[in-house]
Amino acid sequence: MGIGRVILIDTHVWIWLNLSPEKFSVSAMKTLQSAPRIVLSAISIYETMVAVEKGRIATSYSAEDLVRRWLKASDIVRVPVQEEILIQSRALDFVHEDPFDRIIASTAVSEQIPLLTADGNLLKLGWLATIPAQ
Repeated sequence: MGIGRVILIDTHVWIWLNLSPEKFSVSAMKTLQSAPRIVLSAISIYETMVAVEKGRIATSYSAEDLVRRWLKASDIVRVPVQEEILIQSRALDFVHEDPFDRIIASTAVSEQIPLLTADGNLLKLGWLATIPAQ
């Protein structure tokens, strides 16, 4: 199979890794397993906590406890949201306004790594290197 590549994962991909790995395509799972490093934008931590607080993720843990458990249990590298990422998130050509998507896509561009996602809005951006998760 060879050595994989470093990849950034979208928020839902992080959630699926922890709760629903069966949602990944075989190809996406192979990509994850062969990646020498998996990267997560720090904004995904916040987005996940919002999802828990809004009841979109069923758990007996608080949002804080859940993300702390997930972070502790993985070797995923977190990338902080730097000012240049925020500037790019508004400057890059997007077809929608979701601030989380914009920051995550900008992180992929800034880090020069592909984004593993199932988000159709992100997959159709011609300037963003993506890997389909499904």
